[in-house]
Amino acid sequence: MQPSTDAQVREMVHRRRRRRRTVLVSLAAVVTVLGAALVGAGLVRATDTEPGDAPEEVPAGVAADRAGLVTSEGPVRVDLYLDYLCPECRITEKALAPELREMQERGEVRVVHHPVAFLDDRSAPAGYSTRAASAAACAADRNKFEPYTAALFDEQPPEQGPGLDTDRLVALGRDVGITGASFERCVRDGTYRPWVTYVSDVAASRGVALTPTVKVAGKRVDLSGPDRAKAFVRAVEESRS
Repeated sequence: MQPSTDAQVREMVHRRRRRRRTVLVSLAAVVTVLGAALVGAGLVRATDTEPGDAPEEVPAGVAADRAGLVTSEGPVRVDLYLDYLCPECRITEKALAPELREMQERGEVRVVHHPVAFLDDRSAPAGYSTRAASAAACAADRNKFEPYTAALFDEQPPEQGPGLDTDRLVALGRDVGITGASFERCVRDGTYRPWVTYVSDVAASRGVALTPTVKVAGKRVDLSGPDRAKAFVRAVEESRS
């Protein structure tokens, strides 16, 4: 089965039903509701109440609300909601990275990453999305969140498989220049797994029902066209006008 495009699900209206539980829509249910396959997108993490308090342990660079990681400062806010098992997220990250990097270097954007775990049930055993996002948060403590994120997408495993094992998650840190034993301990201990759950719950409470979701100045960017980077740049430029 081929991954669906974000366009196929962008009109999906999500009703929050259960607190702190991942709810993944089955292919059969989605076909019934939307008439299209939704394989490869992170979907429907739902809560019927507001998320609880943020965990005490959060990574370096966390935003004031503790629901994201700030990797640059600038006048235009960009929010990126990505799941490391989501194929569409990999495509989006690769498409936007060059333009986003230039904007960050010019001090044009405040980038806030929200590493969510909407696809935990699409790995076997379940939980890869959370494990990968927790490892990325460990990398943030070493100021390597973005290169580590790129490395995770470079080696993105297929859905329904086990995902990258812990040894490989640790090795990816070395690949992007992280040294010392503290990163390995952080990854192996799953230090930031509770934080990933919190980030995911907050995202759902704010109406983010699928990944990838990219917002510029609070407005979701439609990335369903053939040139995602162009659509993103246009949204940033319009937000400044």
